[in-house]
Amino acid sequence: MSKFKKNTFVSTLLVLIFILFAESTYAQFSIGSSYGIQIPGRQDLKFRRYQDGILEENIKTTEVHSSVTPIFNINATYYFKKYGVRLDYYGWEHISEANEFLTNELPPFYRIEQGREAFFFSVLRKYRFPFLGKDSNQSSEKYSFLGIGIGETLTEVEQGRTQWRAAFKLSYSLSLPITKRVRALLEFNYLLTRDIDTLANKNGWFVDTSGRWFPFRFGPHWDTRYYTFQLGLQWNLFN
Repeated sequence: MSKFKKNTFVSTLLVLIFILFAESTYAQFSIGSSYGIQIPGRQDLKFRRYQDGILEENIKTTEVHSSVTPIFNINATYYFKKYGVRLDYYGWEHISEANEFLTNELPPFYRIEQGREAFFFSVLRKYRFPFLGKDSNQSSEKYSFLGIGIGETLTEVEQGRTQWRAAFKLSYSLSLPITKRVRALLEFNYLLTRDIDTLANKNGWFVDTSGRWFPFRFGPHWDTRYYTFQLGLQWNLFN
């Protein structure tokens, strides 16, 4: 079984166990989906040509433009009082175009598309809804919540590698009731993942992708980041 199939199978199994546990205990459990945009952090690209496994050309960029693209999410959430856990799947594309290069050498292509999928497990904590007083929040069904999660991101780079890499998620959301079972969500997510390497054992042109250095990261290769804004709906299964 391929690594991709194994990871997909494990993720699906965890979701099923999660749902069965929530149903058996009649807990506060909901499923939902959201849609919005992702704003990528700055990226660096390295265009590399290999011949017989030997690096022949390595063209580095000094300016790369990355486009804002749609991002889709489905999720399952379990709450016990103020605390909860959440499973997430995200899917989006990262489109980058090299504008300037470090040398006068030019690669045969400039535009790179990266397909990204991510799975996260997050711990949640409910808080008061902003701009409402303490007394108002006690009687209101509106609330906000903060989440911190870890996971894995699958990145497929055109003219590059397909690879699973570790990922981190920090989120803040607003939750508002629409009906007894349905809630609206306004969500902000900060997604952070690792670089993805090129293919060093094949002939032809390939691309290394990486983020640009910034202070808030876990290490030298933890610098590929995304800022997402999404609107979503949540359906409470047990009310």
